[in-house]
Amino acid sequence: MDSPTPAAGRRGFRSLAGLVLLSAFLLYANTLLHGFVYDDHFQIEQNSYVHSFRYVGRIFTTTAWSFQGSEGQTNYYRPLMTFGYLLCDRLFQSFPLGFHLVNLLLNCAAVWLVYRVGAALFGDEPAALVAAALFAFHPIHSEVVAWIAAVTELDLAVFYLLAFRFYLQLDGRTGRRRAATVALLCGAFLLALLSKEQAITLPILAAVYEHAYRPDRDRTSGTVKFARYAPLAVIASAYLVFRVTVLHAFAPVAQRPELGPAEIVRSGLALAGQYAAKLFWPQPLLGFYVFRPTTGFGDPRVLEGAAALLLALGLWVFLWKRARPYSFALLWIAVTLLPVLNVRWMAASAFAERYLYLPSFGFCVLLGAGAVWCFRRIRGVRALERAGAAALALVLAAAALAIVRRNRDWRDDETFFPATLARDPHASYMRTSLGAIAWSKNRRGEAVEEWRRALADKPDNPIATADLGMALVEESRWSEAEPYLRKAVALRPRFALPHVQLAKMYLGTGRPGEAEREFLAAVAISPLSSDTRNPLANFYAQAGRAREAEEQYRGSLAGVETVEAWNGLGDLMAAKGSGDEAAGMWKRALKLSPFDEHAHAALGRLYFSRGLAADAETEYRTVLLLDPHHQEAREALHRLKPVEFPAP
Repeated sequence: MDSPTPAAGRRGFRSLAGLVLLSAFLLYANTLLHGFVYDDHFQIEQNSYVHSFRYVGRIFTTTAWSFQGSEGQTNYYRPLMTFGYLLCDRLFQSFPLGFHLVNLLLNCAAVWLVYRVGAALFGDEPAALVAAALFAFHPIHSEVVAWIAAVTELDLAVFYLLAFRFYLQLDGRTGRRRAATVALLCGAFLLALLSKEQAITLPILAAVYEHAYRPDRDRTSGTVKFARYAPLAVIASAYLVFRVTVLHAFAPVAQRPELGPAEIVRSGLALAGQYAAKLFWPQPLLGFYVFRPTTGFGDPRVLEGAAALLLALGLWVFLWKRARPYSFALLWIAVTLLPVLNVRWMAASAFAERYLYLPSFGFCVLLGAGAVWCFRRIRGVRALERAGAAALALVLAAAALAIVRRNRDWRDDETFFPATLARDPHASYMRTSLGAIAWSKNRRGEAVEEWRRALADKPDNPIATADLGMALVEESRWSEAEPYLRKAVALRPRFALPHVQLAKMYLGTGRPGEAEREFLAAVAISPLSSDTRNPLANFYAQAGRAREAEEQYRGSLAGVETVEAWNGLGDLMAAKGSGDEAAGMWKRALKLSPFDEHAHAALGRLYFSRGLAADAETEYRTVLLLDPHHQEAREALHRLKPVEFPAP
């Protein structure tokens, strides 16, 4: 399949590659005005690590969800993701557009690297260009580019491909140039490891390539070969030691501890078949795939996966004999996909489209090389050339339409969750989130119905269980709420929400001591969460325990700034007679929410007491705009402007 490309032709192909990059950007341009969706709210808006450089040390020495305390215990170590969010937050002030723009640019970088690595790896620039185009137009990548939280896949692919590009250059460089290349290789590999765990597979691919595929393998000693990938092995070993010593294990959380070795193998086969099918036919595309355990080795999904593996093995043997370099593309798919086939340590969904982003490099290379091979065979037959070009254009056009349509699913939560449920109505966690949206919109009956349906699909869903308990607490139905909240704690011991709701239940039934115990349990689980700190602070403030209330409000602000915490601190400072300090805190609340009624009323009260009539009038007028029946504001304005504001 190899075909040397003259320099002039190479420049032409790079111009075409520029068009491919432009297409890659335009295909996802409709995501730039999208908002934060699903995990974005937790990982960006509610992530204290993203809003202050004081947590940089924790970003690089803890797992990806550690900002949630013990509730966020996970197998994921993704410091580059969180640090990238921190930089984006500084640059874009938490506006989603900037985060989406970063995703688009990283995707373009990945497309470019597919072209450059493909050309260097297989020595066929036309095939590499077609592979890059297929990579850019493959609808399976929509989730990765359109969803901010999937930036880990983009980071991983960019630095993994970049590292492999440097690795390919080692056989032609000596002296300082070689030392510089090794340094760049190690740097790119380290960044890939800091992006996602799958990067650990790079030394394996490098070693296989070195001994079985590199063009100079027959005339190169084993020592030289080992020296080329030894730096990768050293970095990978150090990374593993770091995870075991600092993070306490490579995978400390067993998501499905009940699964034995046989079920893990069966599920892995089923997932392999599912991933193979999605590469060839990316429909339907879902934001969440429900994991369903296999029933045995006779399960159709297991058989399909086994058949896919046998076909892949047969194709590998064929290519090894007829076009050896391209058999490496199959190994690329297999090796980079292998880490996500172990369902024991995977997340709730187990299967996700985004996991195909890096492996699809091998698929696109094979498909691109096959397309170019076909075109070369029909060269000179104008009718066949036109038919082939038309077929390729039709495929790309259909793919582009699928991407643009799919991108719309990621516009916002109220689009994403219904779109996912329309394709799989039994996605319990998606229905739980849809219920949370309804609750936030004060559609409480609808929210409760969604949570009940979520539990019908998955009775052990701890979030839906806790949410139903919360809804019952809000209605003061204490005896009905308690079983749900107790069950949520039993299902997920490191879960703060049910403890907060149990505390509210105890307050409602006149048991403040037990309420304080539950509030403290919630804070111990998630110490940087305003959802745990603020309720405890309010409890202490109402009990007259000002010092403890202040401590909790300040602890809340150490995580994420909230209006509630600033207002609470302002009220405490005012009660202590520190008016200036209180005013500063209320102003901080207004900076977060310019139309916060409490802060405006508090400032009006302070200014009025100090005889600052104009300032007090301004604040109280704002209060009346927000609540025309606000009694304090009407009385104060009557005293300030009796003609304009007559007595009620």
